Amino acid sequence: MANIDRKVKRAAAAKQTKKTRAENNAVTKKKVRAALAPKENDDPLSPEAEARLAELVKRIVSLHRKSTGQVFELGECLAEAKSVQPIKRYGRWLKENCGYSVRSAWSFISVHERLADHRERLEQHAVGSTALIELAKGEPDQIEDVIKQFDEGKSLKPTEIKRLVGGKKDEAADPRQLGGKAGLQKMAAAKLKSDMDEFHRLATLVLTELEDAISRVTAGKRMIMRSLANEVELYARHASDRFKDIAAPLQPVDHLPRGNLSHGKIADQTGWGAVQRSLYRLGGADSWPVRDEMEKWVIEVAHPALRFAVHGEPYVVSANLPAVPVLDVAKVEIDVTKNDQIMVEKEDDADETTPSISDAELDATLNSFMAVNKAPVEARMPR
Repeated sequence: MANIDRKVKRAAAAKQTKKTRAENNAVTKKKVRAALAPKENDDPLSPEAEARLAELVKRIVSLHRKSTGQVFELGECLAEAKSVQPIKRYGRWLKENCGYSVRSAWSFISVHERLADHRERLEQHAVGSTALIELAKGEPDQIEDVIKQFDEGKSLKPTEIKRLVGGKKDEAADPRQLGGKAGLQKMAAAKLKSDMDEFHRLATLVLTELEDAISRVTAGKRMIMRSLANEVELYARHASDRFKDIAAPLQPVDHLPRGNLSHGKIADQTGWGAVQRSLYRLGGADSWPVRDEMEKWVIEVAHPALRFAVHGEPYVVSANLPAVPVLDVAKVEIDVTKNDQIMVEKEDDADETTPSISDAELDATLNSFMAVNKAPVEARMPR
């Protein structure tokens, strides 16, 4: 019985030790993040960028959104300000210099970007800022329908515009309920839009982390590969899956003539081929090469490819590309599934393992615990 009680006490002490270590680690990580955050956000900008931001602040502050044209100009200014500074500091810059939240800024940017083709007609009808923001949320055909009503002399309130562009559609309009080629096209179009939006979001996240890593090299430091892997691997893997579903060709597998079709490669010497290879490689950190080779590849291949995918910048194929692993299309899905299974098994093992502390540490912890609680443990334990 004494041995059983001793084991129970040791288990309780081990649990308490594990909990204390977890709390200490959490506090340490929080302090590190707090120390690093200001540094990340305070990276100095070029004199040209600083000067341009100062000009934009003057313009933004002077715009009172009293006219339709001013709303478009405000969105244009906010979009340009976002493009000339790291995205991580944009929210603080808005708050300190313009008094706008990120959400408000995005609303005006969407007016500038999504309604630009209709600006002249909207200015003629003197549409207010709230109505413009609601209109920018609509699909192209919905936007055109609303503007046609303006052309016909109708006066629509923001709430009416919101209902027209975001109202619930009846069941008959649900593409999943429409048969034939037309129904399939509508359902495919809805899926394509959703997949492209998610791909762009994921690719932007990967690009942001790559540019943070490259900024260290520019400052004379080295990339921290473990940190880079933690930040980009999952995003890159999911972006790769989205990209394959959107654009990669389907083809038979040579050694499995009766098997399912598999996603193939896009031509290597193209921008989207570089995007496909880059996301695939970034999504498998376990197979990354040594740091020097990986650092060179990130700068010369992955970064230009992601700039091409996110911002549409031209992708120039380097004459001396670092070697990249061949994308075996027949094994891609198997490898990803296998990697996911390995990660699950590792997480399960981590949850089941006991703290890596010796019996002596356990005894010391137990003795300290018992010294504070002089009443016998046995008396308090339920039978």
